[in-house]
Amino acid sequence: MVTTEEKAGVVRQVKDFPEFLAKVHEEMKLVHRPSWQQVRATTLVVIVFVFLFAFYLRALDWIFSPLDRWLFIH
Repeated sequence: MVTTEEKAGVVRQVKDFPEFLAKVHEEMKLVHRPSWQQVRATTLVVIVFVFLFAFYLRALDWIFSPLDRWLFIH
């Protein structure tokens, strides 16, 4: 059963919704959007570091897999 307090809360939320949307609109004006050049630069940095980390992990695997095989055989 829904109480009158719950109904009042829902009504208040519905009434406050336009004000909420106005505040969201104002906040969205303050959002910084990067330029296309910044997006390309940071994307390139991420791709380079992903490949460097992959090569690093592959090197560790190459170094330690003989040790791993030796430990489990003996």
